[in-house]
Amino acid sequence: MASAVYPEHLDRVVAEGLETGDRLDESGLITVGALKFVGDGSLGTRTAATTAPYLDGERGAMNFELDRLVATITRAAGSGLASTVHAIGDIAVATALDAFALAGVPGRMEHAQLVAASDIPRFARLGIEASVQPQHAVDDRDLTDSLWASQTATPYPLRALNDAGANLLFGSDAPVSILDPWVQIAAAVARTDDDRAAWQPEQAVDARTALAASTGGGSADPQVIEPGAVADLAIIAVDPLAASAEQLRAMPVHATLLAGRVTHIS
Repeated sequence: MASAVYPEHLDRVVAEGLETGDRLDESGLITVGALKFVGDGSLGTRTAATTAPYLDGERGAMNFELDRLVATITRAAGSGLASTVHAIGDIAVATALDAFALAGVPGRMEHAQLVAASDIPRFARLGIEASVQPQHAVDDRDLTDSLWASQTATPYPLRALNDAGANLLFGSDAPVSILDPWVQIAAAVARTDDDRAAWQPEQAVDARTALAASTGGGSADPQVIEPGAVADLAIIAVDPLAASAEQLRAMPVHATLLAGRVTHIS
């Protein structure tokens, strides 16, 4: 588990000489994470920064100006800290991409829930990982259709980002959505979790991509189990590449290993 660093704590972390990836406990399971910026708000609160207005005329707002993002990301990189930016609206996504480009370093973006067509290929070109939560697309489908009805950017563009070569990293944003990775995988593949038809099915990804995005290095770096490697493994009952959405959501887990140690047997 990586522990994020927020900008108000950057001076202390730099003074202590901590860098992204450094161990924070003897087991090595807790490490220093990235410097995290909360770039804008959220869809439900109508505070995500967007090009087109919400129904009430608001457009959300950025929490950081571009110049401050660039300067702080650059300083963090020089001190050995990676950076990640929470960006939900298309303005926030574009601003975060601009900041990484101007700083000249790769990074990560959290959420990327509304992305302009011209910004989708920039993720791969700039080396920006897309840390996304597929269940949000399912949970927010009605809000998106209502509050973002006038937006021209694409909401929850998983397939488009993957096709453009971006590295997808699936998570849950727990407790905002359920921690279970199989629920996230099912949402990415099926784009629905009830009896309604798939929502924007053209943005679904295949099971192999969803599985890779939920493990190791992400969709662009599928992990291979090799003899002698210290592995985090789950032994499951159903082949996830052939499972239905219902089977994925109810995936039985028979055993787990963490750093090569057995942590669960059912």
